Amino acid sequence: MEYWTSLISTFIGALLGFIFSLCLFYLVNKWNRNLQRKSLQKNLIKEFEFNGHYLQSLLGNLNKAIEKINADDKKLYYYCYYKDFQRLFIHLYFQQGIHYEKLNPDDINLLITILNHMTQDVQYFVNSSIQSWKDTKISQQEILDILRFQRDTIEKFIKDIGQIKKKISTNKL
Repeated sequence: MEYWTSLISTFIGALLGFIFSLCLFYLVNKWNRNLQRKSLQKNLIKEFEFNGHYLQSLLGNLNKAIEKINADDKKLYYYCYYKDFQRLFIHLYFQQGIHYEKLNPDDINLLITILNHMTQDVQYFVNSSIQSWKDTKISQQEILDILRFQRDTIEKFIKDIGQIKKKISTNKL
């Protein structure tokens, strides 16, 4: 009887140890995942703050460029530069699928629209349009329309980023 008692007690101890290790593994994984999500959320909010300040500076430069073009001053030294718009944590947020938990489809579409607009293609279009105006290939009204559209779009993006940042920071993970 001593053999069977020893065998059963060893088996039960090993089984309980295995179950405990599984539970511990699950809890540690969940804890790490929550820490990573909170860190990602914090970094995403900081990225939105940076992008908001960056868009504000772009807006100021655009307004100065519009003023110079209104004055028909061909000595305009403005270069539209969208490359510094940060998107690393936005992409990580999308890759991990957290955006579905925090944002509605309209917010997701706004983010996608912002990311699609803040590209080198749009940057090139604006800069080549300014150069075309300097070379008198397009009229003053055309370049003003292009830059006003960019200004209005960036103003909208600043508001949209602020609203999305607010939603992400108020919703708990």
